[in-house]
Amino acid sequence: MNQTVINAILMVIIATALKNAYAELTMEEIISTGKILRSHCQPKVGVSDESIEAASEGRFGDDRELKCYLACMMGLSHSLKDGQYQADLVIQMADDLLPKDISTKVKNVVHKCRDAGNGIDDECEMAMALTKCAYAVDPQSFYLP
Repeated sequence: MNQTVINAILMVIIATALKNAYAELTMEEIISTGKILRSHCQPKVGVSDESIEAASEGRFGDDRELKCYLACMMGLSHSLKDGQYQADLVIQMADDLLPKDISTKVKNVVHKCRDAGNGIDDECEMAMALTKCAYAVDPQSFYLP
């Protein structure tokens, strides 16, 4: 086999490996990931199941534990880092990891809410402001593990 054919075969193998490495998450995998994040953040901050469930339905109380739960979730997902919302990273992750229909919705929310946390120094308060904005923009698609 000549070198050109070998190089072509290697390129196909590499392209296939990269596609599989960056394949979209299924809804089942998204939910499973959410459960893992919740199992870490909920006991860390002490938020109740009731507070999380209420927030998932758009009822956001003035609950410090809930706010810090949201900050923990956003921190683990790398969307909140060092007091800054990482909107561009969230958009990139949505493109790389989520099914197209979900990615489109996420990017719409990010574009509309990217400045919702501006001027807020407290990460827990910032996470709450961003989450409330996300719910207001698209309550039907809002997901809070």
